[in-house]
Amino acid sequence: MTTEYRVQDMTSEISEKLRSLSHDKFLDYYTAILDVRLKTYFEKLSKEADEYHPFIGSVSDHAGEYILRKGKRIASCSTLLAYHGYADRVDEEILKVCTAIELYRHSILIHDDLIDSDDLRRGGKAFHRLFSNEYDVDFGEGTAVFYGNVLFSKALAILVETGFKKDLLFDVARLLAKGYWEVNESQILDLLFEYEKPSIEDWEAMASKRAASLFKVTMLTGAILVEAPKQEFRLIEEAANHIGYSFDIQDDIIGTFASEEQYGRPSGGDIVRGKKPLHIVYTYQLAENGERGELERILTAKKVEMDDIERAREIIKACGALEKAKTRSREHAKKAIDIICETSMNSSAKSFFNSLINYVSKSLDWYK
Repeated sequence: MTTEYRVQDMTSEISEKLRSLSHDKFLDYYTAILDVRLKTYFEKLSKEADEYHPFIGSVSDHAGEYILRKGKRIASCSTLLAYHGYADRVDEEILKVCTAIELYRHSILIHDDLIDSDDLRRGGKAFHRLFSNEYDVDFGEGTAVFYGNVLFSKALAILVETGFKKDLLFDVARLLAKGYWEVNESQILDLLFEYEKPSIEDWEAMASKRAASLFKVTMLTGAILVEAPKQEFRLIEEAANHIGYSFDIQDDIIGTFASEEQYGRPSGGDIVRGKKPLHIVYTYQLAENGERGELERILTAKKVEMDDIERAREIIKACGALEKAKTRSREHAKKAIDIICETSMNSSAKSFFNSLINYVSKSLDWYK
């Protein structure tokens, strides 16, 4: 009885905080609440896994530590906001779904770090690197592949055990499955582009199934489970697409221009790996022949020094590619805000989404 009241009090408090706090303070507040739930979930999961085999229990412990590193729970918060936007409330069942969304999100991140050969994630070792010292690189990478799949399966398991109507849960499970294969298809293209020079159209095709797919999954999940009006789904999907494009462009700019202190991983990693984010694609279009050749040499070099990274940054900025990519991100952000305003979500949800999107646009000013 006491636990039930405590949960109810918390859900009421979340709704009140959403109405009263700025988007950044609410996101911090929500993240703290969800982290408690994630910690409890992984404690139970690790205990169950340990009964199967102690090593699998330790892998679960590592996964919990990886997911609980300091960060913003933007993905699952988007689910919560879409739900609250139509229900004007938060309940225990949607918070369980938010936990599932974070597992879904991190199943993708584990694989993303592996394919990109990243050593760090949020200031700690990338998941596949957690096992490399005690065993070897192959073991760590194999474990990351398998446990990323485990997290996706666990996300679905949490989802279907919630108290929502079965037909709604079926729709959301199908949405997650579609989002998962879309993200994996986009990652194949992202990997391919390390070996080719993509066109603007190629980049758009890849990006349409990356962050855009993630936001479609997270926002539509909330809308489906609250049984929002069917005509709203098209608006939410369009807004999610534009949010995803804006976030992707911004995140890629951060990956190229942010310091290790800002980003939590080595600076200029995308240049080292020869990746082709939008600002690189624009550089191929806008730079002079000599600078294009110089950039191509850097992107295809087997060893890239810090001086090379700085030179690549100079070329990207000098030809106007950075500014053009930032403008594109802001255009998508504006379209997302306009579409969010067309929905019938409540003012608290609209205000949060708009503030979050505006924050992304303003953060682009940090990189000049």
